[in-house]
Amino acid sequence: MFQIERQEKILQYINKKKKANINELSTAFDVSKVTIRRDLDELAEKGLVVKIHGGVMSIMNKFSYEIPSASKLEANMEAKRKIGAMAAGMIEDGDIVIFDSGSTTLEVSKNIKQQKLTVLTNDIKISMEMAHKRNVKLMVSGGILNESVYTLAGDQTVDFFKKVHVNKTFLGCDAIDLNFGISNRTMQEVETKKAMIEAAEEVIMVTDSSKLNKKVFCHLCDISEIDKLIINEIDDTYKRELEKKGVEVLVAE
Repeated sequence: MFQIERQEKILQYINKKKKANINELSTAFDVSKVTIRRDLDELAEKGLVVKIHGGVMSIMNKFSYEIPSASKLEANMEAKRKIGAMAAGMIEDGDIVIFDSGSTTLEVSKNIKQQKLTVLTNDIKISMEMAHKRNVKLMVSGGILNESVYTLAGDQTVDFFKKVHVNKTFLGCDAIDLNFGISNRTMQEVETKKAMIEAAEEVIMVTDSSKLNKKVFCHLCDISEIDKLIINEIDDTYKRELEKKGVEVLVAE
């Protein structure tokens, strides 16, 4: 097995188990402890795992930890591409839209094909994507840059979105729970996201299925504040429960 293939399988194993130790991984992948330590060092340097005594923890298991942009981009990439393509198809020519920061909303922006569009965002990567499109009028919020996720945040950012009215907000999230609602790993982004929700006639949440049935640090909003959810897969029971709360659930297959 090639090193990159082994590291990918190790990462999948850790994310599934939440945490793992050196001995466990050495046995599971039939390689030496030295090799496992080297693999874990490289995964940790990329921000894909968090090193703890004797092993590592999945970054997905830290509910108040901002996941670095590089890690988000590598997680569930195929699902995010499908979600992005479906979500972009819901935008109409002439729309004014908000793109929340995140790897899934970035995929929405990559699929823009409308003839005329106004885009508002606080995400630097989305801004760079939109800057190359002649059919898009781009407006970027002010704020302080969070370098690990290429996101602008703070009072200037919140004020920017409080002063606008748009057709659609495409919102990302860190977790969805039927009782706790939508939640976010850090408090810093919550007020910005709330302003994005209030600014829109329609709120479309884009997220992959790994965020379902989870709670993280900060409550963002009740599920009923979301109009549509675009997701890669969801079981029928969970889908019905969301629909009872007024959310239209669309599966990007």
